[in-house]
Amino acid sequence: MATLSLQHTLPKLPVPTLQETIQKYLRSIEPLASSQELERNKALAKDFLKPGGLGETLQQRLLDVERASADNWLDDTWWISKAYHEWREPLLVNSNWYILMRNDSSHPTEFQPTAENPAYTTFQVKRAAHVAQQLLDYIERLFSQQIPIEQTKTGPLCMHQYTQLFGVTRIPQHGCDRLAYVPFPSPSKYIVLIIDDQLFKVNVYTSDNKRFLDGDMERQFLNAIKQLKEIKASAPIGLLTCDHRDAWAVAREHLVVLDPKNRESLQVIEDALFCVTLDSAAEATKADRKNDFEEWAKFGMHGHGGHNRWCDKSLNLIFERDGKFVCHGEHSPCDALIPALIMDYVVRKPTDLNAPCTNATIESPHHLSFVTDAKTQEHIKAASLTIEKLSKNSDCGIVHFDEYGSDYIKKVAKASPDAYLQMALQLAYYKQIGEPAATYETGSTRQFRHGRTETTRTLSSDSLAFCKAMEDSSVKAEEKVKLLRKAIAAHQQYQKDAANGKGCDRHLLGLRLCLQAGETHGLFQEPIFAKSSSFLLSTSGLFAGDNFVGTGFGAMYPNGYGCNYLAGGKTLKFGVECKNECPTTGTRAFGGFLRQALRDMRTAIEQILPEDQRKAIAKL
Repeated sequence: MATLSLQHTLPKLPVPTLQETIQKYLRSIEPLASSQELERNKALAKDFLKPGGLGETLQQRLLDVERASADNWLDDTWWISKAYHEWREPLLVNSNWYILMRNDSSHPTEFQPTAENPAYTTFQVKRAAHVAQQLLDYIERLFSQQIPIEQTKTGPLCMHQYTQLFGVTRIPQHGCDRLAYVPFPSPSKYIVLIIDDQLFKVNVYTSDNKRFLDGDMERQFLNAIKQLKEIKASAPIGLLTCDHRDAWAVAREHLVVLDPKNRESLQVIEDALFCVTLDSAAEATKADRKNDFEEWAKFGMHGHGGHNRWCDKSLNLIFERDGKFVCHGEHSPCDALIPALIMDYVVRKPTDLNAPCTNATIESPHHLSFVTDAKTQEHIKAASLTIEKLSKNSDCGIVHFDEYGSDYIKKVAKASPDAYLQMALQLAYYKQIGEPAATYETGSTRQFRHGRTETTRTLSSDSLAFCKAMEDSSVKAEEKVKLLRKAIAAHQQYQKDAANGKGCDRHLLGLRLCLQAGETHGLFQEPIFAKSSSFLLSTSGLFAGDNFVGTGFGAMYPNGYGCNYLAGGKTLKFGVECKNECPTTGTRAFGGFLRQALRDMRTAIEQILPEDQRKAIAKL
């Protein structure tokens, strides 16, 4: 069955009723609001819902938007601009995601420098060529619509996001960015290689349209490395993609006006299927589990000062000198789950250390040069300062917990691993900060056409009651487990509602966007409205991730956390990021509280089990 063959059968994203959204919203603010705030907001909600009131007017306007939308009222009209492209902060740390991939099964212990340049190693080149080829295999299957349609118990999922990943680039614009238009399948027959801040166009097909073999790709990469000694190096333009979006828009506009060659080079980069980087840092980044992979996580998040990446590109494959592989991508065209699934497939086949070649005549990589002037140098210097500030402020790491995993959670705790881990995160935050936080968990709406996400509001009165009980030594284990199960049930119900397009956040956003000049309502102006949607704990779960060392993204707020997690059968991995400038947060400290939360939850669960069962589960 063709990858996109069921798209027309998927329903459109629904517009929930006003009553169900407002009721859900009021329940979600209970753990954050005082009794007086809650009563005041209930009165405002009643006024908002009254017949003929502003709420009904906004609802009718939103229904008209839905009627005019071909696929999805949110995605067609507002989503990418409001969620991503109008946000002007740098993509680095703030928006882009990263995945740290496991070592190749062929990974050597010693790394020989290439003959072309000792800054690069032969295995680094071989693995980069192999992974690029594996990804190209996948792209060919996708473009011929041979990728199976993903299914759940409720039916097929939307596959549209898979069409938004290859050849796709975000272009900075004043006030609101855009995605460069790319038809599906992309007509591009090349990738871009980044080495020493220089960019090369690398064809991946021969002149008679035959795909390279791994050995051919190695030859291409080595050829480009050799060219470094022969070309006139261009300024590190890639650094500009890491800057504030308005600053990059100004710098890019200056470049394209300065010389036509600059637009030509930019368009080659923007149309490329994806980017590959060979990083030449003098010392390989430490990937040390003893420090929770802190240095490697930082490399995934922002690299060596933002060098050797093109942050606007939807997909960057980055290889360090010791062959370690990081995937880094831009978030707006598709959610990180899609490239994660693809990368999980791509890294399964080991690198062939004696890869074959076609021996075909291959066009050499073409250096993409840029014409710059003093103004461009000022822009690059400013971008470097921005990157330095971002990097120094970003506190990130990977928390590995191998005392138990999803196997234990399912078999012994008898719980959904995702909901269980959400409660662990609630408890860890409560342990560290002493109060609850508005919490975002990604809820997928892919059962609808062009569906993206809805917010699952993890924080509830039930989750808060659970956290308080866990921290109270006078509460018995039976009561703690009872409250855990109640909190999990509440979370799962919200998660189900979100997946069905009936969370409160997207609907409330749509209603507010339908406000006309001069219109407002007290419900939206209440401090609790802003507080309940200021997600100090921003979380998202992927899958088991056995081929990943860890994943991550940045915190949404300077006093919050960003947390991406992988629920493996035996090991749980949490990619955590917060800001060094905040005195109350800290990734290492949070990791400690998270481990303790997971231990405390296990202790409570096992305390209520018969002794013979406790002995049996000790082996899990």
